[in-house]
Amino acid sequence: MAQIALGLTSKIFVGNLNAERDWGHAKDYVDAMWRMLQQSEPDDFVIATGTKTSVRDFCKMAFAAAGIEIAFKGTGESETAVVEKVADADSAVKPGQAVVQIDPRYYRPTEVDLLLGDPTKARKKLGWEPRHTLQELVDEMVNADLKLFGKEVLLKKEGYKVFRAAES
Repeated sequence: MAQIALGLTSKIFVGNLNAERDWGHAKDYVDAMWRMLQQSEPDDFVIATGTKTSVRDFCKMAFAAAGIEIAFKGTGESETAVVEKVADADSAVKPGQAVVQIDPRYYRPTEVDLLLGDPTKARKKLGWEPRHTLQELVDEMVNADLKLFGKEVLLKKEGYKVFRAAES
C-alpha cells in the first residue's frame, strides 16, 4: 500500500479477499511466549486475538492508513479495489485508479476460509491479553513502509538509480 501511495507501483495482487484471519501483533505474541516460559509446568496454549477480519477489510485499513479510501467493485476473480478518495491532493494515487486486483495464482490450494483462534486458556492461565489492536498494527506497518519507501522516492528524485526485486 505504501508503494502505491508513493507512486512506486500501481496495484497489488491478492488471492481470496473473503478469507478471514485472526491478525495479531508480534509484540503481543512475544509477551505470550515469555509468559509461557514463566510457567512451572509446560503446557499448550492458543495465542490469538479471538477476532476475525477479512483480507478485504485488512486492505481497506491499510490503504486508509496511507490516506487512501478504497471501495471494492465486482465479484469473484473480477473484483477490484478502486480509489474513492485521497487525503493528499498531491498524491501519486488518483480517484478511480484500480489498486487491488485478484490473481488466482495467490489462491491457496487448500484454502481455509476462516482462521480464528480461541485464546481463553492463555487469558485465564497466563493472564495474557493482546494490548495492540489490528488498527495499531496496520498503522505501524504502513507508516514504517511509507518511511522506508519514501527513501526510494527521494533517491529517484535526486537522480539515483534504485534497483528493486520484482515478482515474475
